[in-house]
Amino acid sequence: MSDPGLVREVNEDSFSVEDSLGLYVVADGMGGHLAGDVASAMAVELINKSFRRWTNGETPEDELFGHPDESLSRQGNYVLSSIRLANKVIYEMALEYDQYHGMGTTVVVLRVTPNRIITANVGDSRVYMVRDGRIERLSKDHTVVSEQVEMGAMNPEQAAKSPIKHILTRNLGSAEKVDAEIYELEPLLGDRFILCTDGLTELLDDEEILQLTQKEDHPESLCRELVALALTRGAPDNTTVVCVFLSGHERGAGGPFTRIKSILGDYFMGLRRIINKFKA
Repeated sequence: MSDPGLVREVNEDSFSVEDSLGLYVVADGMGGHLAGDVASAMAVELINKSFRRWTNGETPEDELFGHPDESLSRQGNYVLSSIRLANKVIYEMALEYDQYHGMGTTVVVLRVTPNRIITANVGDSRVYMVRDGRIERLSKDHTVVSEQVEMGAMNPEQAAKSPIKHILTRNLGSAEKVDAEIYELEPLLGDRFILCTDGLTELLDDEEILQLTQKEDHPESLCRELVALALTRGAPDNTTVVCVFLSGHERGAGGPFTRIKSILGDYFMGLRRIINKFKA
């Protein structure tokens, strides 16, 4: 579910829900004019397409983009390679076309298989996991203040109030090469995942997200409640949320082995229009 918020006229967020792949992507574009829209839409589309080709065997594994990470599973390397490829295409388009100069985007990816969960992110869009009554971030904010907190130069309270808290140290499109933060773990029945842009996390803390996630029984209603709460608090930024509940392990026809419920908002049609625009 995506909402432009109460201040910005243009929604530069994009997302996709691919239940048949068990692949979920959220991106938060930047760059002014329509460039942010284009960057985030490109990231979503390119990650989906390249990942589908690799998993379907249409692209040989030895043609994975960049060097495989030996610490990751095969599926983890598919995710990493898809992100690297999206970054390179966005970077080259920004160099080639003046109207796209300076564009970039964050991205966060969730991949669900019967025996593995993979998350990946670049930038400050996040993925949360709620398990056994606790919430855990399965992403890392690539921001200046986050690095300052890690080094002990700033505490979390100072970081939250810092005027430079939105400055990214990593995103898709700003450099020729990029690496993602990737986590892999085993899925458990009842796991719940929330992918979101910083339009949500700027207004809700982790504990509030946990409380709402435990309260709601359906991912659709959870998405609506999270976005609605952001709107009641002024929503100065675009807000996008995708919720995925692992509710069983049946082999569904035409879908992933894990039965997944998720939300796909009307904004997806707008995303398609943007993609068609830069394809033309």
